[in-house]
Amino acid sequence: MGKSIACFVLAATVATMAQSRPGYLLFTDPGKRFSIEFPNTWTWMIIQGSQEPLATFVHPRKEAAVVVERFKLPVRLNPGDITDLFAEIEAAKVKENQRDVSAVVARIVTRADLKGAVVDYVRGGLSESERVRQFSIPVGDDVYRITCMALASRFQQYELEFEIVASTLKYASQLP
Repeated sequence: MGKSIACFVLAATVATMAQSRPGYLLFTDPGKRFSIEFPNTWTWMIIQGSQEPLATFVHPRKEAAVVVERFKLPVRLNPGDITDLFAEIEAAKVKENQRDVSAVVARIVTRADLKGAVVDYVRGGLSESERVRQFSIPVGDDVYRITCMALASRFQQYELEFEIVASTLKYASQLP
């Protein structure tokens, strides 16, 4: 058992250490569910709970973070199904699952071969409010949620990094 855990950690570490673009590392989920690039000074961790594991990426000063999750949808979505209604449903999920959210704005975005929703909102934090941008990208019967958060006063400083991270998502069928 100890050897298999060591192999799992080593495989995840090696996959993460591959560099894709200057200043970024490539993280490939050990379950081959997705890959994503993240800033090379940030740390990552996989958190396992009652559902599928999620990957977190945290800035060294802990003032910004990205969480990547994959969920199964009750029905398969085709690109034509990804409309303003999908964005409204994602915004409603944010309001339902989190307390103290405000300024919730959802919209549909299309980038390259991906179409999804972006939900921006503000929520309470420990010392100050956090500004959050959630990218919700449905692929078949999965939805990938890339939740990017930073202290509200520093969000603009990380906004470009958040956009780069979200734009590098490769889902299971795109991985080698």
